[in-house]
Amino acid sequence: MLDVFDGIRSWFRTWIWGRTQISITATELYGSIVTQARLPVFYTDYGVSDVAEKRYEMIVLHIVLVLERLRGAGGFGMELSRELVEVFVSDLDGSIREMAIGDTKVPNNVKKAAAGLLDRDVLYREAFDAGTEGQIGPDETVEPDEMTLDALLDELVFNGEMTSRGVVLADYVRAARTMLSGWKQDDGVAQLKFADPKTIVAE
Repeated sequence: MLDVFDGIRSWFRTWIWGRTQISITATELYGSIVTQARLPVFYTDYGVSDVAEKRYEMIVLHIVLVLERLRGAGGFGMELSRELVEVFVSDLDGSIREMAIGDTKVPNNVKKAAAGLLDRDVLYREAFDAGTEGQIGPDETVEPDEMTLDALLDELVFNGEMTSRGVVLADYVRAARTMLSGWKQDDGVAQLKFADPKTIVAE
């Protein structure tokens, strides 16, 4: 009987340690994502408006890129993906509460923002799968699920202004996907590299 309890305790300690490590990794990963998404070059050279709504869009974009990579990392990748989303939602909750102290709508706003990540994940995946060549013209209209990556970024990040900024940001996203494709689980978060946005915008 003691052997059974010893086995249970051992399994429980291993499970707790594993969950703790995934939580730590997800927190570190989210920190790297936010750091990349908040690089000043996006809000100067790329022309992204430095307002809460567009900072949210840039963070979500980078989370989607990482989630895409984690989908190919097996069971660990799925667990880390879930934990990463939880860290994101927790950060959203704290940030929104700071901006709206006493506002009873905070929980609904958090749910809406969290749902926005899932919606955008689907849209970006469809754009990735559909190919990213070409951009819609100023006199054309497209349904969200038909958008190229260029047009989707233009719609979400640049308010559908149909300028070249969506094209340039799409070039960065393509380069970032290529960089992230070389990352492996054993490399650790420190080795997770996005593309250098300064290099892309200078081309």
